[in-house]
Amino acid sequence: MKRQRLFPSTGGADSPTASVSSEARRISNAAIPAFALIPMLQHSGSAARCLVRPGDRVQEGMLIGKADGARSANVHSSVPGTVVRVERTTGADGTVSAAALVEFGGEFERTGKAPAVEDWEKLSRSDLLGRIRSAGVVGLGGGLQPTHLKLAREPGRVASRLIANGLDCEPSLQGDTFLMREKSAEIVTGMLICGKILGTARMVLAIGLAQEEELLPLFHRASEHVDRAFEVVPLPSRYPLGHEDLVRAAVLAKAGDADGDRGAENGSAECVVLNVSTLFAVYEAVVRGRPMIERTVTVSGSAVRRPSVLKVRIGTRVGDLFEECGGFLEQPGKVVLGGPMRGVAVSSLDFPVTKGVSGVLAYTRAEARPGPEMPCIRCGACVEACPWELVPTRLHKLIERGEIAQALAEGLSSCTECGCCAYACPSRIPLVESLRQGKRRGAPSHHG
Repeated sequence: MKRQRLFPSTGGADSPTASVSSEARRISNAAIPAFALIPMLQHSGSAARCLVRPGDRVQEGMLIGKADGARSANVHSSVPGTVVRVERTTGADGTVSAAALVEFGGEFERTGKAPAVEDWEKLSRSDLLGRIRSAGVVGLGGGLQPTHLKLAREPGRVASRLIANGLDCEPSLQGDTFLMREKSAEIVTGMLICGKILGTARMVLAIGLAQEEELLPLFHRASEHVDRAFEVVPLPSRYPLGHEDLVRAAVLAKAGDADGDRGAENGSAECVVLNVSTLFAVYEAVVRGRPMIERTVTVSGSAVRRPSVLKVRIGTRVGDLFEECGGFLEQPGKVVLGGPMRGVAVSSLDFPVTKGVSGVLAYTRAEARPGPEMPCIRCGACVEACPWELVPTRLHKLIERGEIAQALAEGLSSCTECGCCAYACPSRIPLVESLRQGKRRGAPSHHG
């Protein structure tokens, strides 16, 4: 496998960023949904086992889906109310699972009340892991891996560093930036909790250069009383440097010590990378005893009247978020769940927000239809854009000819489907979809 670029100065993409409106400088609370559709599959493993039936009364934060399998995660009700029905539902990414439709009604157990605060420093590592697992915390940077699995370590094994990834994972998404602006102290506490579990004394927060002036003072104040090495490392904001592997490589390259070199060789063995939203969820779970029932969502795009960052209850209908933001300037030509590069286009506004929905974007018809596909002109733009030093046009041709084994030999499995190649292509060749299909065709027929 080819060595990854640490800083994709000649790779990646400077894609247009649809900004959040200037007056929306803070995270707003989205309205509590009248009906919350809560899928049992909102993580990287198998679906949780649904624990409720139609007619059951549920409370805010109540466990309604129990983790079923090593990589599964618990699911909780985001609102108090009554289970209307349990149905099979298909997610935007094509995954199918049971989902509980909860009609809002009754009193909140937590919202609007003074939160209970736990002295987490008195808890053991196993107790801390247990609370994170119980709360159903998963990686909010896109991977959706249950966080307790990422933090678990064999006895006596420690991580050299904990890296908090504060780079928004895609252009147009600003949830992590807004969260760092408002919750710096809580994020630092989340880092301390995870640092205790990992046994590491070295913590690094990676932020974008564009946010350095604003965020550095906030985190310097938030970390004043931290009794271990704490460093803020600004990195280029160029997409896709927010990818976990690139953040890790960039931080270790800046450190330049022997420990960092070993970490670069061993992949994730020597340091752990967690998204700042995940760290805030860890804080909520451990310190406040709050399960993962909401997340920050960027609502943006050229067709949205008032782009904003919202705190949204899991299960909220996507269409309701657009209404929160003043509706559409015109009927959108495309709606995307996620970011503009790796998100999934959907044909309905009825999909629910899940733990994995970081953004909801709506584009005008003109922006959604850039033009027809044309023949490759061999310009090399896709090669220059690929952060993984692949040759997308070559892989595309191999896949077209059915030579999947050769495509795999030339690095197809290293493709993260970041979308940089397709974005850079002047001929509008759907390179990402081609490479995605090739990877599926080359994958083993069984699923472990």
